[in-house]
Amino acid sequence: YALESKNISAQILPAERFLLRARMRPEAAAVEKTARMLLEAERPLLVVGDEVWKSGAQAELVAFAEKFGLPVAAGTQGFRNFPVRHPLYLGNFSMGAEYVKAGVDLLVMVGAKDFGGRVVPGAPEAPSSARIVRIGLDTASMGRNYPTDVALVADVREALSDLRAAVEGLATKQRIASVGTARADQVRAMTAAAHARGDAAARKTFGQRPIHPLQLGDAVARAIDRDAIVVSENLTGRYDAFPFGFRENEPMWVGNTGNSLGWGIGASIGAKLASPDRQVVCAIGDGSVMYSASGFWTQARYSIPVLTVVWNNRNYQAVRFAYHSYKGKMAETGKYCGMYLGDPDIDFVRLAESQGVGGEKVERPDQLDAALKRGIAATRDGKPYLIDAVIARYGGGAESTWHETFQLAERRKRRV
Repeated sequence: YALESKNISAQILPAERFLLRARMRPEAAAVEKTARMLLEAERPLLVVGDEVWKSGAQAELVAFAEKFGLPVAAGTQGFRNFPVRHPLYLGNFSMGAEYVKAGVDLLVMVGAKDFGGRVVPGAPEAPSSARIVRIGLDTASMGRNYPTDVALVADVREALSDLRAAVEGLATKQRIASVGTARADQVRAMTAAAHARGDAAARKTFGQRPIHPLQLGDAVARAIDRDAIVVSENLTGRYDAFPFGFRENEPMWVGNTGNSLGWGIGASIGAKLASPDRQVVCAIGDGSVMYSASGFWTQARYSIPVLTVVWNNRNYQAVRFAYHSYKGKMAETGKYCGMYLGDPDIDFVRLAESQGVGGEKVERPDQLDAALKRGIAATRDGKPYLIDAVIARYGGGAESTWHETFQLAERRKRRV
């Protein structure tokens, strides 16, 4: 009816008339109990999620962790809610992580979803001996699978503010400083060693052909603006070199938290529309491109200058990882059904060019820096650009190029 009606007008209202910001304060008794637990804990750990970003509590979270010497790990998240190169940041939460294996007695879930729920686990996905505190408003996802000892049902920023004040009210400055320093020194040593090991391992991959994903990540991280927005739809990409965070000199990460495909190109367009004066890079897997390639036409028509980097390993690698982990017939035979995307190879440059987006293919490591400079120059001129980077596969089944060889043309009885 609205499409067929004539002389229709509408009023455009400000966003704050519709987006209701909840700034709930936590229950005082829960805050005091949590404050005591934080002071008494031998090996606490903050696990952070996207309610931190939604609350605008990133700076408060950094100050909170630094004040009390608290290590930070990431739960499921679409943003980087804590600077990833911060000395207190341990990376994604894992039961196999060095800090966790050594024992954790207190988990504080800050705006984070609960562990588990995706598969039937073979072992616990959270430390069974740890007490668990949950902070946030999304109670439907906070405590679905593992028990809760204390819940601060509140806006994350308000909760952190109240919790900090409560801890400071329970102990002297000297005690807080002593506890925080002891915790932080241990974690800083651990993260410094981990970064050194990671950087050394990455350097060993440089110069390989096909290009190793670690070298592609390093090249992109060096080339882009310090405050670029990186939109990723590449579940097995290697972003070790990117200093993601929320501060002015850190690139911003935007990722999808599910396993479905088709989100990345459209999300990068949305990011550029929302922040036209920031560089936007779409880091996307070759399989993911095929779910949303029509977005290149949108980029060209409306002059949306996104730099798209296709991490092209001719594979649905994330799915292959899952298949390989089952240790069944596919892993035994090296035949991973529907995973190999070569034969024929997809020409992403021509795919983009057919819709008005320029681009180039990169197959050697020594071509990366120049290609990225050309791509960035194009976007600065207001034009979208695509780089098709041919990279190596890694992990179980990486060497397999097996695929189904059904040929319908050979089965015809008539040449029609």
